[in-house]
Amino acid sequence: MRFVSPGGLIVNRPWALLIILLWCGTARSQTPPPVSPVSTPSQTNPCKTQPGESKGLTYYAKCGKHLYDKVTNKDGFRLVIGSVAPGGGLAAGVGYGHRTFGPNYQTEFNSSARISTKRYWEIDGNLRLTKTSDSTTASPDVGNLKSNIYGFVKDMRRLNFFGLGPESREDDRAVFHYREVVAGADISKPINRWLDLGGAVEGIWPELIEIDDPTVTSVDLKYTEATAPGLNSQPGFLHLAAFARLHSRGQPEARKLEYLLLYHIYHDAGDHSYSFRRFNADLRHKFPLGEKQEFRVRGRLSLAETREGRQIPFYLMETLGGQNIRRDDTLRGFRDYRFRDRNHFLVQNEFLRELFGPVDLITFWDFGKVARTASSFDEGRTRHNFGVGVVVKPRRLENYLFRFYVAFGSGEGSRTRFSGGVSSRGSRLTR
Repeated sequence: MRFVSPGGLIVNRPWALLIILLWCGTARSQTPPPVSPVSTPSQTNPCKTQPGESKGLTYYAKCGKHLYDKVTNKDGFRLVIGSVAPGGGLAAGVGYGHRTFGPNYQTEFNSSARISTKRYWEIDGNLRLTKTSDSTTASPDVGNLKSNIYGFVKDMRRLNFFGLGPESREDDRAVFHYREVVAGADISKPINRWLDLGGAVEGIWPELIEIDDPTVTSVDLKYTEATAPGLNSQPGFLHLAAFARLHSRGQPEARKLEYLLLYHIYHDAGDHSYSFRRFNADLRHKFPLGEKQEFRVRGRLSLAETREGRQIPFYLMETLGGQNIRRDDTLRGFRDYRFRDRNHFLVQNEFLRELFGPVDLITFWDFGKVARTASSFDEGRTRHNFGVGVVVKPRRLENYLFRFYVAFGSGEGSRTRFSGGVSSRGSRLTR
């Protein structure tokens, strides 16, 4: 088996990192006006109390969230906490953020570098531009043209691979060391109050790095190119995506309905043997049940196609089980990346009930399946799980500050997860 040189990817493409550094210099060189033209509502400090006021659980929960936000969400240098990828352990590092407000655009730059307890690491930079057509608008994120320019390097030492298909076995687990460099840009434009359109373009440079640890089962020792496409060669890809987002009115975190539809083209820059296309649908409904409880339904569908004789690399396939590589919850009762194939569907049902302050109790039921073709979803078992946990309320749609849950019913034991932290990625379409 042949592997790309472990260090070759970054050494041969230093411009991907150079872009990140240039963004930082560009953002810092801009001087914001003395007074921001965008007004923000004043916020009281929940840690301040009146004389004689009692301090219960709600006080400590709100105060703790306020202090965490203050440390992790501020201009300048800040603490960055959050995993690099599922299975990588707790990660921490340093981030830098800077915002400027001009007569036509708001500019927000964020970058971070983090490393985890299991030696996963990531360097990320994102420049977000928001057109502010009306300086009196309370929030420039509503109804205006938005764009992200970004780049990142992510190194993940031990990702799970169980084989392909809905009947893959837990006993067939192997691991692979995956490094990825991405540089790209996206743009979105609200057409009206319920429809956004846009697209993205990316360069992707994947790399499988040979594992020389005899105590683990490397994917190349258990699988072949036939059972794990892309094992022998990892070409660069040009990734193009078009999207449409249908949604109800209001800020993203308050929307009752949001449908995201994406069509992807992955173009193999080598001999085109790994070129493919993919359609993704991500459909979300939120049903408030009074002031302190809510029911949520999320459905996801992914369908891929290739020309005859071409394959989809296993490391670019969508996965179900635990969290996927983008850290989205999937089938929470299974190991991370437990099921993998060209197509999948997933339905998640959640009930949230406020306990105190920003802390909610959550109960959930998930079910889904992977399939090789769109016509073979009736083959194999549909997987189910259910569970219970707590979450700290999201600041943005589906972006919890912290979450803890226990999942059951998979037939492969219970799964416990504690995760949280914020990202420097902004609101990118595909990442």
